[in-house]
Amino acid sequence: MKRYNVKPNGQTYVCLINACAAAGRLDQVLAIVRDMTAAGGELNKFCYAGLIIAHMNKTPRSDDVAAKIIELAEQSKGWSSVEESGNTGNTMLGISEEELYNLPTAEFVHRRFFIYRQFTVYHVAFHACADLKNVEATETLLEMLKKDGKVPDAFITMQIMRCYLHAGNIDHAVQIFEDYMNGGKPPAMELYATLIEGAMVGYTPRGMELAQETLVNMTKRNFFLNSKFGSDLLLIAAGEKTGGYTNANYIWDLMQARKIVPSLPAVEAYYSGLKGREIPEDDPRLQLVTRTLNNLRARFGPSLGRP
Repeated sequence: MKRYNVKPNGQTYVCLINACAAAGRLDQVLAIVRDMTAAGGELNKFCYAGLIIAHMNKTPRSDDVAAKIIELAEQSKGWSSVEESGNTGNTMLGISEEELYNLPTAEFVHRRFFIYRQFTVYHVAFHACADLKNVEATETLLEMLKKDGKVPDAFITMQIMRCYLHAGNIDHAVQIFEDYMNGGKPPAMELYATLIEGAMVGYTPRGMELAQETLVNMTKRNFFLNSKFGSDLLLIAAGEKTGGYTNANYIWDLMQARKIVPSLPAVEAYYSGLKGREIPEDDPRLQLVTRTLNNLRARFGPSLGRP
């Protein structure tokens, strides 16, 4: 565009920023930002989101990435409200900016009451800190949010839980979950799945017990596993090497009760876990899993992790 003296518009700059950010090309993102501001453009929330993603995706990742995230989240409070309505020329195609720029909230943007779209920078920042397992940075962001007079939406709550769970602080994650559920906010299957998945990290006795309790409570409240959540959770639960394999069996049974077939990788992992426990070949559960696995392989072919 420079070669042909074509002046990009605001959306072109934002697209370039987020495309380079996805590839971790931080230097190019910063150069685009300089060109944008030199041309009189103002950074909006999607620019700050792209900057955070660029810092996260840069290889190798800098040691001060958490501090950079906090700094960018603070700076973003002065962003221009020109595009706050979310209409930048793509709504006619039914594509939101979150989807266009492949932000972490893309799959939730059309869900009512799940995300507050004005929290875009906070969404990306909390998601990044959860990936980093950085509890201190997450708590700093939470304080910033509270000082702004805001409360976490479901997506942010999910990221806070994820951070605590992957950092090994199960009790704090449970408290966050319970506070949300008891706060009169619309419950969401994603919160249950986040708690169950995070509780199984490391396959500790406490975590596996919590995961089972959450599965039971979830079902009592008429939340049921679909193909995606069930497959994701079965894949994780199937990795348990010791213990009674209770969660993997329970997740499998919940899906069978609703006639949902898990994904091929999940069934392969579950089959391997059962075989590793020296279950007799005529065991009804093992026979059913074997038939399901053979049917899936006939349809899709063996996966790369075939046992």
